[in-house]
Amino acid sequence: MILDRHQLGSNDARLYTVKSGARSLVHAIYIVNTTSSRRTVRIHHCRDGESSGTANALLYDVAIAPNGTLIESTRFVMEEGEQIRGKADASGVSVTIYGTDQ
Repeated sequence: MILDRHQLGSNDARLYTVKSGARSLVHAIYIVNTTSSRRTVRIHHCRDGESSGTANALLYDVAIAPNGTLIESTRFVMEEGEQIRGKADASGVSVTIYGTDQ
């Protein structure tokens, strides 16, 4: 099931937040570079109220090849209010987060 999908911008932004009273199991994060130029991305798993930083980075300055796809197929549980956040060095990068709400 798709939990959420977004186009990454150059500023850190919320990609997914666990709903009130819920938890989510993330199965995979697909990151697709739809341009003919290399892109660099950052993806973070933040606790409620936490900012993106090196301590909560899932991917940090990872290069995505032109017209390439990176699949981060890790499983982790997210609690109420936790977020996945991200950004890219330029436009043309889409992110899809797959998982289940519990």
